[in-house]
Amino acid sequence: MTDTPAPYAPGLRYGVVVRPPEYRLSERAFRCSPLLEADITDTGQGDDVAVVVQGNFVGVVADSLELARASASRLSLRWGAAEQDDRTDITSRLMDTRLHATYHWPGRLSWGPRAGWVMADFSGDAARVRVATTDSQQLRRELALLMDCEPERIAMETDGESPLGRHCGDDAVADAALLSRAVGQPVAVWLDSQTYGGDVEALRHARRMRFSGDPGDASFRLEADQGRVTVPVLALWLTGRLHDQVLQEPDAAALQYHFAQESFLDEIAIARGEDPVTLRLRHIQDRRGRQLLTAVADQAQWPTTSTGEQSRQDLLRGRGVAYSHRPGTSGTAAGPRSAWIADVEVNTVTGTVTLARLIAGQDAGDDGPIAPLLDPAPLRQALEQKLLGLPEAPTAMDDWAAEDTATPLATRTTTPPARPHQVNTPATAEQIDLTPAVAVVANALYDATGVRFRSPPFSPARVRAALHGRNTPRRRRWWWAGGLAVSGLLAALWPWPAPLAPVARPAANLYSEETIERGRLVAEAGDCAVCHTAEEGATNTGGRPFETPFGVLYSTNLTPDPDTGIGRWSYTAFERAMREGIARDGRHLYPAFPYTAFAKMSDADIQALYAYLMAQPAASAVPPNNRLRFPFNVRSLMAGWNVFFHRDQRYQPDTTRTAQWNRGAYLFEGAGHCSACHTPRNLFGAEKSGDAYLSGALVDGWEAPPLTANNRAPVPWTEDELFHYLRSGRSEFHVVAGGPMAPVVAGLARLPEADVRAIAHYLASQMGAPTRLTEAQRQQAQDKLAANATEPAGLDSGRRVFDGACASCHTNDAPTTFTSARQALALNTNLHSERADNVIQSILGGVHVQGGTGAGEMPAFSHSLSDRQITDLVAYLRARFAPGETPWKDIGKTVETLRREHDQQS
Repeated sequence: MTDTPAPYAPGLRYGVVVRPPEYRLSERAFRCSPLLEADITDTGQGDDVAVVVQGNFVGVVADSLELARASASRLSLRWGAAEQDDRTDITSRLMDTRLHATYHWPGRLSWGPRAGWVMADFSGDAARVRVATTDSQQLRRELALLMDCEPERIAMETDGESPLGRHCGDDAVADAALLSRAVGQPVAVWLDSQTYGGDVEALRHARRMRFSGDPGDASFRLEADQGRVTVPVLALWLTGRLHDQVLQEPDAAALQYHFAQESFLDEIAIARGEDPVTLRLRHIQDRRGRQLLTAVADQAQWPTTSTGEQSRQDLLRGRGVAYSHRPGTSGTAAGPRSAWIADVEVNTVTGTVTLARLIAGQDAGDDGPIAPLLDPAPLRQALEQKLLGLPEAPTAMDDWAAEDTATPLATRTTTPPARPHQVNTPATAEQIDLTPAVAVVANALYDATGVRFRSPPFSPARVRAALHGRNTPRRRRWWWAGGLAVSGLLAALWPWPAPLAPVARPAANLYSEETIERGRLVAEAGDCAVCHTAEEGATNTGGRPFETPFGVLYSTNLTPDPDTGIGRWSYTAFERAMREGIARDGRHLYPAFPYTAFAKMSDADIQALYAYLMAQPAASAVPPNNRLRFPFNVRSLMAGWNVFFHRDQRYQPDTTRTAQWNRGAYLFEGAGHCSACHTPRNLFGAEKSGDAYLSGALVDGWEAPPLTANNRAPVPWTEDELFHYLRSGRSEFHVVAGGPMAPVVAGLARLPEADVRAIAHYLASQMGAPTRLTEAQRQQAQDKLAANATEPAGLDSGRRVFDGACASCHTNDAPTTFTSARQALALNTNLHSERADNVIQSILGGVHVQGGTGAGEMPAFSHSLSDRQITDLVAYLRARFAPGETPWKDIGKTVETLRREHDQQS
């Protein structure tokens, strides 16, 4: 799943670490399962793999990342039980009127800024690393302690730094350094949420600070401060080489303390109903500090609040203030003072927080004029990149942000200089005191959302989750929407659910571009346009027929046309249709519209989809009337159907699985509604469960094959081949996407690559498929290809049709042309199926890959070959290219039936 990094040094190898089954930081104590025994003799790969064991640190080095992972999975390790926590309860047991609040600072803000390689070379006299870090000096000191060398000896390549909190890139490069020294070669380690997400959770309880205050007189004090200011790299803990000399970080201590103090001051101001700036001015004893905060407040026009009337339905606005003073050794009049005021915009659909405006001032003088305001550009960039945009671990299952697995980390070479001296007029981000940074954003977020974040980071996934669970007075305008949703659910139990009032189409600027783009991705994943667009019809105007055992259904108009589409639908009506299968006017929808799957989607994704559809051009179009037999044409009967076969439940992540697996499951089972085609249905038209789930079905005359271990592919599917098929519509060892699957692939091609990989990963788990082809499977493919060289006896008529219509593209000795088939018939899954339907459909209508890359599509033969010729050809194809399979029966009848349906649709 990862691209090979550019050469870092000759002999670059790849490492994987194996963490203890249980490890965590509990305030100042690190607990982990001790390694009792390690059998490193059987990795299955001989001398090509090295196993490194130092204390409780275990790693594997190999010539490829895949080999290292496979070997790590074979290790026989026996671990003991971790020590139990002995945490001191800092919760006040006194019943008083004082305000209490506890703030937390995690040891790692996230697993990293983005997925990518980190590398280390400690072979011979070399001592260099490549990593994105937030504090190269601290990391260099820790690596020196780990590797028992002088800090100045370590050359470090990194990108721009901002000391707002650490991520797991530091842990990854420490792992690479240990592995490199053990094998005497440079080692690369892959950093992503799957490999280092567990470290974020293990180190999240680093520091706790509890404040108490009296809202009456606005006094406050720090009751307890427990934990560690700086959490060193995990390799130091695991190898037992940690001592406290590495933990002195005054800048980090000030940042964390002022986050807690300034957040608590904000809470006191709110409890008192007092302006936060006024409260701070009363508390600040330093004259120049009061002058600085006043100047910043005047520049920001502080009395003018940024909240109030919201211009967009998906954006909330808020404003926050924070102040810090770090006295110098000569007394309180010295040392940097910083005052910040920030305006934020919060996208309620995506959870993204944007700094709309930042006013910041800094002063370190004893007398004279106050220093000028700081340039906000580098500050905004630092905050948005390091604090607001960081992914969490695990990544949210409805997060559409794609990981870039190909772009190398931007780097700059650093030497170990002394810390820059603070001056009156900072010019760069490195010289600016960032102490108020986290608190100002937290306070602005509360002003915007009514949610108090008492620990960073403020990533989109975390903000989105908090908004979903909020219940505060300032957000009262949302309560009625929840009430209507509950009322709609109750109404669904009755034959005639209540209609919802029509509304005017949302204004074009009601939703942000970010929300609309997210909605586009949801629509692509759900193939909305595929089902809601008739042949030769305008996009999403409906009218596409669906043949069912109960009659013919036609899709509806999804454009925002007020008369024939959904232009008068409120979001509440749209959500009810998606989750409960009830239209705005109270009519029950048929499950050909897969609301049974869409109910699993998150609120954010349904809201974004609504925004996207409402932003599209309106088109007036009335689909044909459904042609259903009695009693299936009585919509009210769907109320009973829903009671037995529908559960309005959002997707719940499986905590025992990885983030990638949960993301794939969410897309596969929710928006993608894959089971709607690949699972057979019972007499009532509901998907079967149990062993029948994903066991294959017929859709529009095509066979949707089993997506289980019972798939008939002549060479077993792998996760890699599933990805290539879903991404491009082709698989070298299996089949080309055709029929109803072709537009599905076209939609997937427009999704982030990480999402398609997640679907392939989840699907591979359902099929019991390995990650990639083994040598035995490749040999199996070669054997299949060799077997088709023998002509089957008694099928001369079919052979003649093949030679005339197919051989120019489908034989191994055919000259390479623009139309040459890229996939061998002997490996074609359709020819090994129990049914001939897909082969016949491909011959009648051709194979046209929509959105795929490359050429070689197959033309239709419905007008050039008779039923008899197609019957003979299909029998020949089965006998020659799937010689081990039972001959198909009644091919002629199937050809006659499918041609009739094909002609009706043409």
